[in-house]
Amino acid sequence: AEEVKRENRLKSPLIGINNRNLKTFEVTLDTTRTLARMVEPERMIVGESGLYTPEDLADLARYGVRTLLIGESLMRQDDVTGATRNLLANPLMPNGA
Repeated sequence: AEEVKRENRLKSPLIGINNRNLKTFEVTLDTTRTLARMVEPERMIVGESGLYTPEDLADLARYGVRTLLIGESLMRQDDVTGATRNLLANPLMPNGA
């Protein structure tokens, strides 16, 4: 929360919220769910880490996340292209279309 307050004073249009605690390496989307409410509305929130499913992306979109930083969940896939397609499928539409 203190970092979000500092970031709100900066001029950057982007603000990243890392769902990975860099001290414990615990990952929870609750970090974005909590902190996104503190971000000034003119900022673009970047959801970082812990994103594995289209439902994860849709969930964070409800909190204003429009940009994503995804690494580990894709790097662990044999078919990165297919995994990216699956991840970006819209879970709110029939058949992910």
